[in-house]
Amino acid sequence: MEKEQKTKLVVGVGLFLLAGLIGLGLLMMARNVNLASHFMLAVIFAGTMILLSIGLNMVYSVMKFSNFAHAEWITLGMYMSWWILQILSYLLPWDDGHYINNIFIHATYAFILVGLFGVACEILVYSKLRDKKASLTTLTVASIGIGLVARNLLSMIFSDFPQKRGDFGGLCPKCTFSPSFPDWLPSFLRPSHIVIKLTGNHPIFGTQSIFITIYEFYTIIIAIIVVIAIDLLFRYTKFGIAMRATSDNMELAQVSGINTTRIIIYTWFLAGGITGLGAAFVRANQPKFNSFDGFFLLLPIFAVVILGGVGSFRGGIIAAVILAFSRQIAIIVLTELQKPGGFGFQKGFENTLNLITFAPSYADAIGFVILIVVLLFRPQGILGKIEATRERV
Repeated sequence: MEKEQKTKLVVGVGLFLLAGLIGLGLLMMARNVNLASHFMLAVIFAGTMILLSIGLNMVYSVMKFSNFAHAEWITLGMYMSWWILQILSYLLPWDDGHYINNIFIHATYAFILVGLFGVACEILVYSKLRDKKASLTTLTVASIGIGLVARNLLSMIFSDFPQKRGDFGGLCPKCTFSPSFPDWLPSFLRPSHIVIKLTGNHPIFGTQSIFITIYEFYTIIIAIIVVIAIDLLFRYTKFGIAMRATSDNMELAQVSGINTTRIIIYTWFLAGGITGLGAAFVRANQPKFNSFDGFFLLLPIFAVVILGGVGSFRGGIIAAVILAFSRQIAIIVLTELQKPGGFGFQKGFENTLNLITFAPSYADAIGFVILIVVLLFRPQGILGKIEATRERV
């Protein structure tokens, strides 16, 4: 126990010093960098990762295996939120677009459909494998297979790059590809974007402003609401207590009178639903989407889950914030290295060396560097636990 406390202290102090050095460097170049905008971008990325990683953490916490089909949950949520727009356009051709393009209706539909897909996978595949005493590795491989099947079915039915098809056959000429918000929301809650100017040509901080789309704004708000709701659910409801008991020891929970089969099904539905909900808002903020979007998001989501501690809800939130801000700081640094005059280099550091390319897209790797460093000190992640094992002697 004492060794673990020392390890936590070392990791905490190291991260604090690293953050301090990076923060000092950012303040030194604040005059030329819109730090407020980068701060907001980091918050948006963190909110997105939190929404999309909760389901993966929840499934692992109860089922004890990594659900690689989680990538296709995200893709399915995007497709289903887009599909309901087309269905409503045919069912309600007289509508002015506020019901057809209502993002809340799309997100609710995605929540239900992806949740039901998770339940179907449990009933048709995972429960059958558990009845046959399949190993956790087998369940993980099965999830990869389910993901491949789901992705290819979506491509076969809807195509790899679903697009708005004109005016939907003339039935809904006012419909658009982008979702909108209902009229009952106050006008200040449904602008196309939000712009806040904090400073202009300040001698120290320069020009600092924030630009955020309305979909990004709601992604942050919904991420906060979901985090609070899930935390309250786990702590103060019978379902949450039963879910934690099932997560700790499924056999003991069954002996205690908990219907673990029902808890597992509810867990799959809730995990899939939250993922579908997040995917609907991610899609709304993109001009286009395709069948591989979920696959490309899976790697950073796993980085968040592993860094926070697999199965740890609060650890995932902390990890999402750490990775989001470290990624945005790396983007700032790499961008400055490219610019003429950045960090004092007249032609830019990239042009001075003429050997290395400092593209901002490389910033995604910084999160995995932090992941590796933290895991060297805490293999179980920031708030993860080392499960006790018994060896037969």
